[in-house]
Amino acid sequence: MRLPASRWRLLAAIFAAGLLADQATKLLAADRLTSAFERRGARTLGAKLAVLYGGQHLEVDARAPHVVYAPLWRMTYVENPGAAWGLFRDASPRFRNVFFGLVALAAAVFILRAYRKLEERQRWLQVGLALVLTGAAGNVVDRLARSAVIDFVDWYWWNRPDLRWPTFNVADSMLSVGVVMLLLAPSGRKKEEKERPAA
Repeated sequence: MRLPASRWRLLAAIFAAGLLADQATKLLAADRLTSAFERRGARTLGAKLAVLYGGQHLEVDARAPHVVYAPLWRMTYVENPGAAWGLFRDASPRFRNVFFGLVALAAAVFILRAYRKLEERQRWLQVGLALVLTGAAGNVVDRLARSAVIDFVDWYWWNRPDLRWPTFNVADSMLSVGVVMLLLAPSGRKKEEKERPAA
C-alpha cells in the first residue's frame, strides 16, 4: 500500500504549482492585455520575463479590456500598488514596500509554525494554509519586481461595470480559497470525542 505524501511534500507541491500558475497567468496578462512587449521588442520568453520583472510599470501600455462574457466578466490589465480594495494605494512606494514586506514575512512565519503543528491526517488544514502561503508569495514577487501587484480578472454585475468586484489575480484567488478553507475546517475535537470510548 502506498503511503500518503508527507505534509511537507504537499506544501512544496502546492507552493511550486501555485506560484508557477500565478506568475504564468500574469505573464499572459501582460502579453495579451498590454502592448508592453511589442513596444520593447521582447519576442522571446527570456526577453518578456526581463520586461515583466525589470521593475517597469506596464499599465501605461494597457490595451482595451478583453470581454470574456459581456454581462459579467472581462480581462483588464491593472497594477495595484495597494492591498485589497486599493488600501494604502496613496501611501509612498517606500512605505508600502516595507509595510507589505513585513506583513508577508510575519504571515509566512505564522503559517509555517501553524503548519508544523498539524498532523498528517489534517489534509484540509494543510491545503488551506498552503494556499494562503502561496497566494501571499505570488503577490510578494510582484511587489519586489515593480512595487505593485498585477491584477487582470474583472467581474461585475450584469452589464454594470460600476457594480464590480475589485480586479484580482490567481494569487488573490488562492488566498481567498485558503482562508475560506481555514474558516470551514472540520473540528477535530468533536471527532476525537466521538471516537473516545464511553466511560
